[in-house]
Amino acid sequence: SRYDGAQMPDGVEVWDRDRLPEAQRVLAEVPGVTMLIHDQACAAETRRARKRGLVETPRQRVVINHRICEGCGDCSRISNCLSVQPTDTPFGRKTTIDQTTCNLDFSCLEGDCPSFMTIERAEDFDGADGADGADGVGGASGPGRLRRMVGLGGRARSSRSPGSALRRGPRAGGAPVPPEVADPEPVVPTDEVAVRITGVGGTGVVTVGQILGTAAMLDGFHARGLDQIGLSQKAGPVVSDLRLSRDHPSYTNRLGQGQADLLLALDQLTAAGAQGMNTGAERTVVVGSTSRTPTGSMIIDPAVAMPSPEELDERIAAHTGPSHHWADAQAVTSDLFGSSMTANLFVVGMAVQAGALPVDPGCIERAIDLNGVAVEANTAAFRWGRVQVADPAAVESAQAEARPPEPQAAPTERFADRLDRLGADGDLRDRLSLFAGELVRWGDKSVAEGWFDVLDRVAAAERVVDPGGTRLLGAAAAGLFKLTAYKDEYEVARLMTDPEALAEARRVGGPGAKAAWRLHPPVLRALGMSRKISVGTWAAPAVRLLARAKRLRGTALDPFGRSEVRRTERSLPAEYVEALDRALAALTPDNLETAVELAALPEMVRGYEEIKMANVAAYHRHLTETLTRLEN
Repeated sequence: SRYDGAQMPDGVEVWDRDRLPEAQRVLAEVPGVTMLIHDQACAAETRRARKRGLVETPRQRVVINHRICEGCGDCSRISNCLSVQPTDTPFGRKTTIDQTTCNLDFSCLEGDCPSFMTIERAEDFDGADGADGADGVGGASGPGRLRRMVGLGGRARSSRSPGSALRRGPRAGGAPVPPEVADPEPVVPTDEVAVRITGVGGTGVVTVGQILGTAAMLDGFHARGLDQIGLSQKAGPVVSDLRLSRDHPSYTNRLGQGQADLLLALDQLTAAGAQGMNTGAERTVVVGSTSRTPTGSMIIDPAVAMPSPEELDERIAAHTGPSHHWADAQAVTSDLFGSSMTANLFVVGMAVQAGALPVDPGCIERAIDLNGVAVEANTAAFRWGRVQVADPAAVESAQAEARPPEPQAAPTERFADRLDRLGADGDLRDRLSLFAGELVRWGDKSVAEGWFDVLDRVAAAERVVDPGGTRLLGAAAAGLFKLTAYKDEYEVARLMTDPEALAEARRVGGPGAKAAWRLHPPVLRALGMSRKISVGTWAAPAVRLLARAKRLRGTALDPFGRSEVRRTERSLPAEYVEALDRALAALTPDNLETAVELAALPEMVRGYEEIKMANVAAYHRHLTETLTRLEN
């Protein structure tokens, strides 16, 4: 629209940015030199400007209903945004929007599924994500219009005055005051200290280095630093080196092989890579966060898993000393402040209290004040980081008090006798109970009973080859549940107004928020509509009515049941059960692992419409190959 009426030279075409990949393909085929100009402000730079109050922050936010989400990765591929992140739920891997790092670009809305909602927040609400306001900390939450129209449940919570930077954001009224802790005893040299800081772009790694350099100078150190950001952009690896010395400036600002006294791991995955390990030595103390920031491949491909914190710590331990201090900094600061924007300063507090950063804590707080951004919140996070090392139980208690109860899809004991018969207990019993309850809500009790009948056969066969084992049972239960409770129009309608599924929308929206579903109904798609439509929560009564019409599912009166996708979805459970029965008939201790692999294959069946059909084709290939391998 900015180019409407513009006089352009011959040969210049103006395309919407949605056609960027197409433009690259077209220009690649043109002989000679071509030029492509992407005329748009850098989204990451715009986000930084918003945080500094230089650019107006949109009131719209995007949230994903994780119950409707299939975790297919389509929205990540389309948006190429690392704030669209995978998250693990009792129903498998889904996708969520990291509100703290979101650039408010909204390109993820083009993902081809009905799980997205847009939230228009009230002007006086400074946000669940910390993107608004000078202090970088979220505001209070209440039920507002969003709860009234969609029936989200919950109660309004009191909040402190808007000027308080130490509030818990959308979750509760005020951040607890950290208890006093004793000054730390240094465990590294106090006259010359070498620090390597590892993190990801867009999270303030360079700012941490600047704050620590300023604090060190205030404390009488000579400070030299080097920021190695390369082409990291947002969420790429960033490394900062800091050399502190009392007597004279260091001769270099870069750390060499095995020279780090402290590895400050603001991102554990980066720290476990070459950027962190090449400076490690036996004397190196490690202090960091186990919060998980996925890479681009992990976001786009659901099959790529994030290494566990334990695996990463083991790798780091092989190159450093025995002193390691870890905490999930983003989880702690999100619970205490309603935002993870202060997580890095929390880790700095841990390092100081662990004695690995011999800079006076008062000088660090003074440097935070001089930095002038979210001063109270960052100071509080720094102090809570010190408490994390001195008294972890106090942090856990403060988190528990600050964290509101999240609505959950409660397990049901309606099928206690069936669960007893399966011999499932602990977490597996809870999960099976949850699945059973959801199958009743999806269809009726008979659907759950049929599911249990299959599981009885699986459990009996597994007990023969692996007494006490339940891995095959757990995989088959999740696989058959996924294929049985497929998300047609009736199920999507039910989940659109499900309180547990909408908890994130209420958290992000705050009081007075207006919500809208972003939908691309198959009926309109068949008529040629290529884009989603926005449906406000005023349509909630009609949505609930559609959900109650589930009794039409699969009957001659089902207006949606004749499409290829719906017919395929109805056939998948029976095909899967047949394959399971064949696997059980051939089950031995030697091929149990292959049977578990086969039982877990329905996780491949993700997405909606064309995306789902492509994944179903891949699922059928893998099912045939795995079954053949098992039987042979």
